[in-house]
Amino acid sequence: MFYVPKNAIYKRIDRRKFLELGGGAATALGAGSVAVGLSSVVTRNPVQAASSDDAKWKQYSGTKLVFMSENTPPSFAIRDNLKPFYDLTGIEVEILTDDLPVVQQKVGIDLRGGKADFQLNYVQDKPIGAPFADFYANLDQYAKDDTLPQDPDGTSADAWFENFLDACGTMYTRERLIAFPYDCAVACTFYRQDLFEKHSADFEKEYGYRMEFTKDSTWKNVYEFAEFFKKLRAAGQDVPYGYAQHQGSFAWTTQLDIQRMMFAHGRWTEFDVDDKLGSKTPGPTKWGDEASVFLMQKFKEQADVSHPDNLANATLQLNTVYQAGQIAMQVQYHEFAASIEDENTSKAAGGKTAYAPCPKGEASWIKNGGEAVNGTNCGIGGIGINNNASEDLKRAAYLFSLWSTSKDTQYSVLKGVGGTPTRKAVMGMPGVAEARKRPSTMPNALTFDAVYDYGIKDPHFVLGPKIPEANEYYQIILTEVQRCLSGQTDAGEACEAIRSQVDDLHDL
Repeated sequence: MFYVPKNAIYKRIDRRKFLELGGGAATALGAGSVAVGLSSVVTRNPVQAASSDDAKWKQYSGTKLVFMSENTPPSFAIRDNLKPFYDLTGIEVEILTDDLPVVQQKVGIDLRGGKADFQLNYVQDKPIGAPFADFYANLDQYAKDDTLPQDPDGTSADAWFENFLDACGTMYTRERLIAFPYDCAVACTFYRQDLFEKHSADFEKEYGYRMEFTKDSTWKNVYEFAEFFKKLRAAGQDVPYGYAQHQGSFAWTTQLDIQRMMFAHGRWTEFDVDDKLGSKTPGPTKWGDEASVFLMQKFKEQADVSHPDNLANATLQLNTVYQAGQIAMQVQYHEFAASIEDENTSKAAGGKTAYAPCPKGEASWIKNGGEAVNGTNCGIGGIGINNNASEDLKRAAYLFSLWSTSKDTQYSVLKGVGGTPTRKAVMGMPGVAEARKRPSTMPNALTFDAVYDYGIKDPHFVLGPKIPEANEYYQIILTEVQRCLSGQTDAGEACEAIRSQVDDLHDL
């Protein structure tokens, strides 16, 4: 199994590493499988610029690559259907999947240790891309290489949905591109349209307007919807809570949750830097200013009328709460629509759920003079190449990067497991336009109006903060926001604690 072809030009495996990783387990992979994390082999068949596309795709036939990815729908779908890539290239790929924090830890050790056990990485924009940007190969050089095949739809910014290449591929400078957009999770509003319609008359009697959700619905409206449902429950009616937040133990989703409300009100951001590029030296944070303190108090008030398990519900748990019929509304990532629309597991399926952009800022809540927008954020998962690998391994990995982000592959994933495309060209594939309306054979497409046609566009989209200490920053936000929501501190104290710790993080 651990063989080296006669024309192999790269291989790394030693006995100590084999034993550290559990050498005996390798036999379970089966004949012809990639030795996970233990060896990489690359074979090369020289090509020229004038060579055929077939020859360019097959120039590394016999090579073995390892891709470490988050456990997302595209990775599952591609992992289970790698034969088309093997037929095209002759390259074997082992796809390893795990929860994002585990992926972050493993690729971080590999990258910073100067190793290349994982030649291909899932580059989640802020948690992985921001801290490890300098360790990834510059994809621009391969996109300009005429001895490599290229995607017919291109790989420049206009090939992807608006802002996506900036989100995961651009970190601190436009001189390097570290990842192609591989999958995406963009926030939008999921709400029980059936319950809104049922209770709208009673809501209007008390609040003076219809209970409905549109792109002009504000965070003040969200508060009033949640308050209304909580009152109904207190009066003994059998209704769900109106809303729930993303808290739980996953720090990044807590940061994303409060960021949406903050950005919606005047496009407030944590640092005075270019939000799309980020900065390695962001300077003093704006936490602790008048806007942040006011909005932290509003975030606390929202929590007080929401589902009581807020502090335990991270993204996956929150979606389960919605599927179980325990809340009438959530701001969630659009990749979850497929699970919401599964009538076998979801009480919110069968046309009960509608999808809209994220809530808009309430004009009277804006303290910095900015505009009210539908603050929308995301996780754009890129696919990047470990720069520690040999040049030929990087070139071979580029072939997989192209194939896995092609419109045909993304279309297949969208149809099969409900993926979320990053290429614009997927919108023109058969049946996609029709799937955006009910009945839909591609349930995630029901969110496309809210996400691709609206939320990801400027001025609504917020991509940062892109800073090297992104994950340390998220942990600070998680700790202090939860302390505020649980009543241990007030809004001013929470914002000051964040300001102090974040500035200390940057030696200010």
